[in-house]
Formats: sequence, C-alpha cells, structure tokens
Amino acid sequence: MFRGFRLHLLALILAATVLAFAVAFRVSRVAQVEPPAASTPAPSDDEVSPGPSSTPPVEEQVAVARSQATDGATYREGLVGRVGRLNPVFAQLNPVDRDITSLIFRGLFTTDEYGSPVLDLAENLTISGDKLEYVLELRRDIHWQDGVPFGADDVLYTMSLLSDPDYAAYSPSADFWRTVETQKLGNHLVRFRLAQPLASFTRLLTIGVLPEHALRGTTILALAEHPFNLSPIGAGAYQLGEMRAGPSGAVSAILLQLSPVYVGRDGAENRHQLRELLFNLYAKEDDAIQAYRRGDVDVLANVGSREDLLGLPQARLYTVVDSTLQILIFNWEKPVFADRRMRRALALGLDQTALVEAHLADEALAADSPLIPGMPVYQATAFWNAHDPALAASLVEGVSGANSDADASDELAGEGAQTAPFSLLVEDSGSSPALAFDIAAQWRDIGLAVEVASVTPDLLMEGLRAGDFDAAIVSQRIGGEPDVYRFWHPAQSSTGQNYGNAAENEIAELLDSARRASNGVARHQMYQQFQEIFAERAIAIPLYYPLYSMIVRDSIDGVRLGFIGAASDRFRGINSWRLATTSKE
Repeated sequence: MFRGFRLHLLALILAATVLAFAVAFRVSRVAQVEPPAASTPAPSDDEVSPGPSSTPPVEEQVAVARSQATDGATYREGLVGRVGRLNPVFAQLNPVDRDITSLIFRGLFTTDEYGSPVLDLAENLTISGDKLEYVLELRRDIHWQDGVPFGADDVLYTMSLLSDPDYAAYSPSADFWRTVETQKLGNHLVRFRLAQPLASFTRLLTIGVLPEHALRGTTILALAEHPFNLSPIGAGAYQLGEMRAGPSGAVSAILLQLSPVYVGRDGAENRHQLRELLFNLYAKEDDAIQAYRRGDVDVLANVGSREDLLGLPQARLYTVVDSTLQILIFNWEKPVFADRRMRRALALGLDQTALVEAHLADEALAADSPLIPGMPVYQATAFWNAHDPALAASLVEGVSGANSDADASDELAGEGAQTAPFSLLVEDSGSSPALAFDIAAQWRDIGLAVEVASVTPDLLMEGLRAGDFDAAIVSQRIGGEPDVYRFWHPAQSSTGQNYGNAAENEIAELLDSARRASNGVARHQMYQQFQEIFAERAIAIPLYYPLYSMIVRDSIDGVRLGFIGAASDRFRGINSWRLATTSKE
C-alpha cells in the first residue's frame, strides 16, 4: 500500500540526512573556533538582551574572525615578577597581573593617548546638573569571551565587589566605592549616584568589568581565592590561551590569544594584527635582559637601565616620562618646616638638575612641578630650577633669628622655629641613598646640620605613617589624573598620603574646588594655580620624574607610546602593532 509513496519517502529521508549533516558540520565548525567553555550556569532569558538585528550571531562573528586572523603573528615580551590573580579588582596589587588583565578585560571607560578618559564599554553618558548622577548607556554589541552578552548586571556585580567593606583589605579605594550607589535602569542602562561631585569619576570607571554570569553570588573574599583568577573570562581583545609552568612548578609563561568574539565584533578597520601574545616571566631583570639577548623575547618594558637597553642588538628604544614623582616632603608638625622661609631656603639651596644628572644620568628628568609632564594641566615653574645658595643662606639666618627684619607676614614665621640638626629619611635602595647624602651636603653649605637615615622600604613606610620623620624622599604615583588631593589636602594626613601633614588653606580650597569642577577650562585653571602656589610656598620639593623605557626588536612595527598613566597603558595602541614580516591586508 506504500508503493506509491516510495519516491516521496526516499526524498524525505534524503532531505533529513542532508539537514542533519549540515547541522553537525555547523556545530563542529563553531566548536573549533569558540573559546574553551566555562563551567558556569547559562544565563536566563531575563539576563540576556539581544543586540540590534544588524549584528551577526556570535558563532558567525567567531567564524569570520578566525578566517581573518593572521597566522603565526606572535608577540613575545619578558616580564619580571609572578602571576597572582588575573582579575581587575585585584590587579593593582601586582604589576604582572595589571599588565595582563588590561588585555583581557575592559572598563566602562578607557584612556586615550593623552591619558584622558573616553567611553569604552559604555556608549553614552549623561551627567545631572548637580554633578552627582552619572547615567551610562552600555554598548549592545559586546559579548564576553565565552559568547554571553554583556549588560547592566555585569556592572552591578562588579560595583558590589568594589563597595564590599572587605575590599578594603585589597584596595584603599573601597572607602570611596562604598559611597557610590549603583542602580540598574535597564538591561543596558545604569546609574551611579555620588555622595559629592567628583570630576575624576569617569577615570575611576576604567577598572575592568567582571562577568556576573560566571561569578554569580561570589563575594570579594571568596573571589580572592576563586579559580576564575587563573581562568579569566573578559571582554577584551585577548583571552587566556594557556599557562606554562617552569621546573619549580610556578607559572613561567602566559599565552594570550586573539579573541574571536572580540574581533568579530570589532570589525576589519580595527583588526588586531598580532594573533598571540606570549609573556615569559623572570625572577630578575638581568634574567629578562639575557632572554632578550638569546632571542627568547622581543620586548622589554621598564626592565633594566637605559644603558643596559641601549646595548641590546636589533632594537629600538621608546622613552616617555613615567607618571611617578620622586619628591622631598617635610613634616609640618616640626615648627622649623612650618615656616615658609625655611622651606624656600631648602628648595633654593638645592641644584636639582645637577643632582639628577649626577645620580640618575638619563634615567630621569629633573622635576619642575608636583604634576606630570604630558598632562594637559601640567605647568613648569621656574622656581624649582632657581638654585640660589646665597639667598637660601640668608633665609636660614632669618629663620634662626639672626635677621631681625624677617617678613613677619609669613604664616608661623619664626614661631618656635629653630635650626637644630634634622634628619632626611630615605629608602636604602638604588641611587636614593647617594642622592640623599648629596642633598644633605648642599644643605650644609647653607648653614644647616643634616643627617641621612637610610632605611628599608618597610621602615620608611612605618616612619611616614607614624609621622616619625623630619624630611623624607618619597615616591608619589600620580597616574593619569591631576587630582592630587590624597597627597596635599589636610584631610588626608591620617587616612591618605599627606604624610607630612602639609596644611595650606589656599591649596586645600583649590583641590576641593577642582574635584567638583565640571567645567574643564575652570578645572585646568585651578590646577595651574595650585602649581604656582605650591612653588611660591615651597610646600615640598619635587626632585625628578623617572623615565619609562620600552625596548622593541626591529621585527615589530607600529609601536607608539602615549601618556603612561599606568604601565599597562603601553598596550593602548596594540591593535596597530604587527610583526615586520606580517603584511597589512
């Protein structure tokens, strides 16, 4: 009875076979190119918001990206240190972690080549008139490296970690984040509510966002020991490929691979040329330099001295000013340093340029501001180069009471001041002790008795935090933001880094106002005025800016360094880096 339907049945079986083969082929193809599947729960429907209809499905993006990737383009860099946690909320604890996580994760904002914050995972920003509310519209074309769409839940989860009281054990910024209220307004809309205006808030939002679906319910304390830290899932251009262990069992190398999900979305106009990034880890700088000589790595960033790097073969050296300041601070609790004339005498009695050239050669630039060259608000002040030992000596005499015509208008002028011997506290590493001894010698030439106390880093910090010092040479990591409130505002003498309890009312008012200023021009003017007053009243003595040097083998093209607010900023333009043997398509 089925004879009449035989041909129809055969046609149906054949069609089903072809369909099954096509489906199997498609699944196999996607499985070959997708990142390793994470052992995480699948998101529910209310957690996933589909992108616009013009966006191809993720599996199609992955397939296209893999077909476009450049075979064999492996970048090799030597890093000094160890791997701890490849997680942006902990990365500030370890330079190696910070470098690598910057390539795996992305923030709501990033920075441009001038160090200014620009939108990244967010595409629109609205700020309320009182500058307390920031509403961010998130991009809809972003997927995590495991293919799950990015959304507001990821932002809320990340902010919940940053505001957790237990986060204070890992970062001093926890105190600030606890004052920020974060609210989900939609799958791709979030609102931040600040306790008070903060002009630098968008820069704080450059911290990498974490995937909520992969860590749902994990607290900050649990996250610190979570396997995710060594198997991260980000939204950045590169994903973790593998970790390689050395003879001791410790991680000796990390391989990052170009994320097919990222490149499929990013488009051909921004296509990364480097398919793999290999980071070899070394215990000492000398080991990394020898690895370069052997040909094991092609790049070293801020490893060794410029003299060491200049001697390496087949290489180009890139140098910019690091956003760190070495500065000599005073303990304002000591009456002698509360006198403006004494602080000016100490500044005029030093020849900073000669000192830096003698002890740091071409490793640093003499400082002429408490801010960093390259910042839009940076303004050099001639006072810091005005070496005048004769004037300095006369000011010292005035403070000691020998000059009866001393300017009585100076705050605290002569009030309890004395020129008894004092000490200069310095870390006992590198060129710092020798520099400190020469500083003390120049101060002796203007009539002061100075001793140098060279101590371990731990004892230096102990003395600073306890206020148990007269003068000290410290390192201030300014970063890319001119907001130096934590260093110079009186409110930061106990909880911040105003170790010397510097208290200058006009500077305090300027720093307060600049933090709240929404007008960029007005803020710029406030910071310029801050720098002028800082010099006029010799709040402290800026000594030098270390240089950031990166050696790159001739086989790598396209490298450019902009403003370095953090070491990981060197990767800002990595999408245009390529091997010299790799042709641009």
